[in-house]
Amino acid sequence: MKRSISRESFSRMLDSEIKKTSKKKFSAMDGALHASMESLSSEKSWATSDAFSQESIQQDIRASFGRVGINLNKIGTHPDFMHLAETEDQENHYICSLFLDIKNSTRLTFIYELHEVVAIKNTILKAAAEAVRAMDGHVHRFMGDALLAFFGGRTKDKDDSIIDAINCASVLESLMTGTIIPVLEQTYYQNPKADYLGFRIGLDYGSDKDVLWASYGLKDVYEVTPTSFFVDVAAKLQGIAGKNKSMLGSNIIDEIDLPEDYTKIKTRTQTNKHGEIEKFPLPNLPRKYKDRDGRVHIYKVRELDHAKYRDLLPFPTELKESHPNSALVSCPGISFKCFTIDGNIWNEYPSISKMLEKNINLKFKVLFDREVHSTQNFPLKLNLTKRNYGKEAQLDGKRGVFHITKTSIIKNNNYLTAFFRADPIIHTDSTAYRGLHTMEAAVTDTSGVIIFRDIIGIYIK
Repeated sequence: MKRSISRESFSRMLDSEIKKTSKKKFSAMDGALHASMESLSSEKSWATSDAFSQESIQQDIRASFGRVGINLNKIGTHPDFMHLAETEDQENHYICSLFLDIKNSTRLTFIYELHEVVAIKNTILKAAAEAVRAMDGHVHRFMGDALLAFFGGRTKDKDDSIIDAINCASVLESLMTGTIIPVLEQTYYQNPKADYLGFRIGLDYGSDKDVLWASYGLKDVYEVTPTSFFVDVAAKLQGIAGKNKSMLGSNIIDEIDLPEDYTKIKTRTQTNKHGEIEKFPLPNLPRKYKDRDGRVHIYKVRELDHAKYRDLLPFPTELKESHPNSALVSCPGISFKCFTIDGNIWNEYPSISKMLEKNINLKFKVLFDREVHSTQNFPLKLNLTKRNYGKEAQLDGKRGVFHITKTSIIKNNNYLTAFFRADPIIHTDSTAYRGLHTMEAAVTDTSGVIIFRDIIGIYIK
């Protein structure tokens, strides 16, 4: 059962990085020629292994989202705006900005040798960069234990870029809690608990009119970068994010009408004079901004509800179920899929993978494989529940929860029947309202115990 993202690949990356840094330390201290020559030979092998493992992380994530190939964009200037380098030209173009740092990474220096700290931080940042590239993002730069990435470009759909950025934030949290921390705890006996580490992420979107790309710096020392409040505020949002939390600006939330059910108001806790713990809501950026006309601007922010949003990611149900606070239940032999229908052609739509146009026919399929026959108590019952969100659905009176179907599944002892060749239960629907909507499949056994639950999210333009 697959219960984490690319754990073996990350483990190989870390092992390779540890060997590289420890070998370089040895060579520098020893100074022996043979050690240097051996190090040079080893580095080639490690570099090949490291690159393979990094690509494996990309491939694992991209395959789940239905994307082919890998993203080979280099770190640095966004390729779509390279033509601005060392010129006076400027260009307005939208962008989503993601700012990330490793929470509590300073503590590493009190636990590990410095060369080990380098290996750990570098491997974590490499894995984060591959997650960004897997979601078609562009890593702009590393800054110590931090990373700045952009989503979008001249050939990218704006809505899909926003979805990619939000999905990336959720994937990064899953990668940290389900892969990075367990591998560190397994690798280092002196640090049996590594859950003090975590990503802090800030994320926002600026439209064409609100973002200006230009070249900064001197001849041969330049950087092409966007200028915008919404780029700068991503760093502010990261600064107020908690460990393994992602803060979203209201601009990115409003642009795709992201439901409040998948975000929440950040809270701060403190102890009062009576020794009691109190919680205070933080619905806005701590700082207010005054414009040239003297008007005060208060910027609303919300925290991505990772537990709920992670359940929508297109990873196997057993992987998502393994994370804390998941509402999902996996069951060997039962799966839930969505397909877009074009004539007689069915194309699988991985959950929340991209924006769909309106008026596209959908089929939701729950598959029951042969394994179910010998492991579950029949009859089973299937419940499908649709949840419509957003302003357009509300205006049409179709916002809310809709119980679609309740189907009984009878046990058939004939193993050769279609049922035990993965006979599906199919529901037909269509795309109608902008925003994120969901379909939930829940299967109960004869005692009413839920033996399977999964949720597919559908983004609609």
